[in-house]
Amino acid sequence: MENRSAVATLIAVQFVCAINWYSVSSVFSLIAADFHQNVSGLGLVTATFVLGVAAFQLPAGLFAAKYGPRRALLLGTLLISSSSILIGLADQVVFLTILRFVEGIGEGFIFGPGVILIMRYFKKGSEGLGIGLFGGAFDLGGIVGISGWAILGELVGWRVSVVTGGVLALGAFAMLVVMVPKDPAVGSLSIRFSELKGIILNKWLLIVSAGLIVSQVAFGINSYFMVYYLEESLRTGVYIAGAIGGLTLVASIVVAPLVGRAFDRSPSPKMTLIILCFAAAGGLAIAAVNSVYAALISGLVVGVATGGAYVFGVGIGRAIGGTRKEYEALGISWINGIALFGGVVMPLVFSVLAAGFGYPLAWVLAGAFLVLVTLPLFALRAEAGT
Repeated sequence: MENRSAVATLIAVQFVCAINWYSVSSVFSLIAADFHQNVSGLGLVTATFVLGVAAFQLPAGLFAAKYGPRRALLLGTLLISSSSILIGLADQVVFLTILRFVEGIGEGFIFGPGVILIMRYFKKGSEGLGIGLFGGAFDLGGIVGISGWAILGELVGWRVSVVTGGVLALGAFAMLVVMVPKDPAVGSLSIRFSELKGIILNKWLLIVSAGLIVSQVAFGINSYFMVYYLEESLRTGVYIAGAIGGLTLVASIVVAPLVGRAFDRSPSPKMTLIILCFAAAGGLAIAAVNSVYAALISGLVVGVATGGAYVFGVGIGRAIGGTRKEYEALGISWINGIALFGGVVMPLVFSVLAAGFGYPLAWVLAGAFLVLVTLPLFALRAEAGT
């Protein structure tokens, strides 16, 4: 590892951005009471947020290719900070929804550029560890955002809790300015349409994105809805609901660095990715058993499986995609954007199913959908990612 202070800063930025990713979902029971909403409202706000993240993956990749990943991260953290602070002042659900979309745009500028930037400071052959640490930082921030912010919202109110996340993002912006070196040769890259087309239409990248769709949907549904499900359907207390909701991210944190090293040494990344995707689908379906213990087991399985699928999916995508080094962030952002677009619809579908037919059917159908999405991975070439 080179430049440990820069790596630590990038991990801190990802940590803070993850807090803001989940802060609204963790206090939605309080928002729902304030704005007279139900689980459908949570589905709408979540889908709008994910749409913002997904829609700006490709622009974020292009921005990083043209101006450098550091500037992309600076723009993203600034948008996250300002929108989070304004969310705390919103007095109507329509304003909340619009601001969450803007916050999603900011989050869209974090993932791809951040992965490329942190790998810059790892030696060749250890890039998987860098991806794992960056993903683990997101999961750690998610634990705080789900569990900690659920408790914080109960203590000080949802508005103060969300504004606090925005202030932390502003601090992350300042850390990036001071601690991370400027991008070399900023603005020197000319975007060529032929190369851009080669990335967007790359068959292997499109297939790999199926694995990231599974990881995104399983992780997202569990993280966005589990706390609210436990509080409103199983009538658990806020502390228990927050703790169980955070277990998914705890499990993902534990496995992320280990999986990163496993990817660096894996002889068959393709089959490992497929197994992890099937495990994520099954883990999500376990929550169909109306039990706190089933929810706990579901969270653990989903956390481990999606944490592994995330690292393997991104690692394979980076290995098989991209025509020039400057386009690495674009390739990763592209497949992540496809995955996130898959995650736009599922929160809406899940919330409608849960409201109309109950949570058990919603959990089972979500798991079955992910099994179908995993199947295209069998067509991936065997040596992918090696």
